[in-house]
Amino acid sequence: MNRNIRLGQLLSPFGIGQLVNFPHDETLMICGLDSWEGVLDQRIQNVGPEYVDITEFEIHEPRLERLLNVDHFKKPFPFRDSNRVNSKLTIPAVRFPQWHYCIRCDVMRKIELTRQENPRCSEDKCKGRLIPVRFVAVCPQGHIQDVPFMEWVHQGERPEGNHILSFKAGKGSGDLSSIAIECSCGERRTLGGIMNVGALDSITTCEGHRPWLGPVGISQPQNCENPLRVLIRGGSNVHYAAIRSALYLPNTGVTTPEVIVRIIERSEALIKQLSEVDNDLRSLRIFLQNQPEVNSGIIALEDLVRHVTEYLASADEDVLEVTSELDIRTQEYDYLNSGRDSENSDFKAVVSQFSDTKMGEFLSQFFEHIVLIEKLRETRVFAGFSRINAEDGRSIFDKMTDLSRNDVNWLPAHVVYGEGIFIKFRDDKIDEWLKRAPNGINELITRYHRERLRRWDGYEERDLSPAFVMIHTFAHLLINRLCFNCGYGSSSLRERIYFSSNDQTRMNGVLIYTSSGDSEGSMGGLVRQGRESNFYDLLKEIIEDARWCSADPVCMDVGISNGQGPDSLNGAACHNCAIVPETSCEEFNRLLDRSSLIGTYGAPEQGFFN
Repeated sequence: MNRNIRLGQLLSPFGIGQLVNFPHDETLMICGLDSWEGVLDQRIQNVGPEYVDITEFEIHEPRLERLLNVDHFKKPFPFRDSNRVNSKLTIPAVRFPQWHYCIRCDVMRKIELTRQENPRCSEDKCKGRLIPVRFVAVCPQGHIQDVPFMEWVHQGERPEGNHILSFKAGKGSGDLSSIAIECSCGERRTLGGIMNVGALDSITTCEGHRPWLGPVGISQPQNCENPLRVLIRGGSNVHYAAIRSALYLPNTGVTTPEVIVRIIERSEALIKQLSEVDNDLRSLRIFLQNQPEVNSGIIALEDLVRHVTEYLASADEDVLEVTSELDIRTQEYDYLNSGRDSENSDFKAVVSQFSDTKMGEFLSQFFEHIVLIEKLRETRVFAGFSRINAEDGRSIFDKMTDLSRNDVNWLPAHVVYGEGIFIKFRDDKIDEWLKRAPNGINELITRYHRERLRRWDGYEERDLSPAFVMIHTFAHLLINRLCFNCGYGSSSLRERIYFSSNDQTRMNGVLIYTSSGDSEGSMGGLVRQGRESNFYDLLKEIIEDARWCSADPVCMDVGISNGQGPDSLNGAACHNCAIVPETSCEEFNRLLDRSSLIGTYGAPEQGFFN
């Protein structure tokens, strides 16, 4: 049975709690962290502990560990069909939705969550293949359950006795009213209107099911009485992954050899503990002596001890405090602007100052500098999920508790390598532009806060200003233009916005990067576009792209007057000009407006690049 998923997809879009559609009409839900640990424990019981090396899957990113209060991360287990260490490890899943129907006789049946083989119809002489229904019922707190078809047919009542349902997919117009649920008692009702808001309010409320935790997630539900919404099981609003990420920032010197960096990062916590055991570092020396790099002669023990002691001497001064995501962005912002030209690290950034040429003088009107990032490493962590809306009012720690029945000290993560360009905007230029920015951008931000407050009790307004909308829109147009110039698919490029209007942590920059390369990174095409002459051409093209959308004048006029997109949270920005794949955008394609870059038709001087 072909049930293959790329490792990176097991964070997003197919993380824990998500429905995955496989060939031959099979739908499975990825299980929680308890089941992941159960796979390892079962493998140890079957073949012995010497054939399972858990450390292979461990990932360490100290800043994210502090932010999420966990000890470490683990990458999803790759499947190896061999007799080697860590072979035959799989990612656990359950069958959901449980409601299936027969493709021959239309009879519906609920299938066990843990059923291994593909189900077949149990009706006399039928034996047809059972396939899952297309609908699930979800609530705003992340719960999911089967659609109450029995109650739907019987107008909210649950009948006594043995009733058998049938799923009748008609050949009419193709809308929901052409699909009917029939009961053996003679009752019949179409699915017309079942996906409307409030359609199930008179029938049932959320039962607090968490099937990704296995049968116990249904037999021991959470208390919840939120209204249910019926969604298509493959819809994007069934599952929004809560991803937290951080760029690798070296905690060693620029000249520190790569082998030293690798050893320190692999056992950083243990090295610090052993250094405090005795005054002469005897325990630490014994530990370092047994490192594979020392045993294979790659590094001499004395050289390793010297570099490690130098690192320990400066470690206390270099500890980065992390209490919020803003701390992570601020630290990265400082590193990016400083640069680090070193071949011995997974972070190599070269600050490119503008020249005195015509091109350089033009770019320096708007930007402080550009940083060419030839090597970067990003750790992406799956910390939970939401349903219906990307933001549901729950804290990230509340979402984390839903990933397992018992407390765990780790989260799934994936490390990706790539390259990028970082653009630092001039603070004084932004301050000057804010005095003449289009009023519609402030109205857009007001709508954003109003929608968040409507959906999220206790919402505290985040730090937003027209400068954020401008930088965000610029990033989208830059991504679209880079796709033409360096050949990357738009979904393989990502934005990382650095913005803060606080005087103490002020940031105005954006990182466009790719993580589509292999473990050695990518091929340099993106970095080349950051060179002065190339970026000059890019900027000219971006400004021209912003001036005219193929949907204009409608796009510009609607964006200025009422806004467009989901909840009208975009100005002059549509799929023809400024929308990018959702995997590329941090804001789910909201808070975009081309008028921030080039002004409106009636007032072009209001644009940042006027």
